[in-house]
Amino acid sequence: MESAQFPKNRWNLTQEAFDLLLAQLDDDREQAGIKYESLRRKLMRFFEWRGCTFAEDLADEAINRTAKNIGRGEKIGNLPAYCAGIARNVFLESLRSRKRQAVLEPSAQASATRPDESRRQCLERCLRELLPEDCSLIMEYYREEKGSRIQRRRELAVRLGIPLNALRIRAHRIRVRLQICVEHCMERFLRE
Repeated sequence: MESAQFPKNRWNLTQEAFDLLLAQLDDDREQAGIKYESLRRKLMRFFEWRGCTFAEDLADEAINRTAKNIGRGEKIGNLPAYCAGIARNVFLESLRSRKRQAVLEPSAQASATRPDESRRQCLERCLRELLPEDCSLIMEYYREEKGSRIQRRRELAVRLGIPLNALRIRAHRIRVRLQICVEHCMERFLRE
């Protein structure tokens, strides 16, 4: 599974690192948020065009690594180009991980006749395990309506009484918990 290729103890995005990343994108906080969303969409397309199932997770991983490097004091001249380079590395790691997993678990993968259905069942189960407010937030945050997504997220932040960046971090943390839950569920499914 693509989303499991990174170590469980990987670095998590902090508010400070996220703020530094936004500052690198634009001096105006609102414009930085818009540029962030644009960069994230481009990274997702980069992964989708390469056939990655979890393009959103891989795009977030590339952004997180970029933010981590900025937080460590690395000077970056062209942030989108730098982030694209990180995305290429993340993509290559995902390919190596898929190949390694195919070699290590050929019988388990062969027994999974309907992995998409199993993944959907695992996601539904993991969503039910969330606190109701977290489930509601994550469902609203990722609801599909591409044209109005940014505006809808702004409205959600206002409704919750939190800044937009705090909403992004909260959604990211919920998504990480969901991802771990789905990975564990899928591992159990593959062992059965």
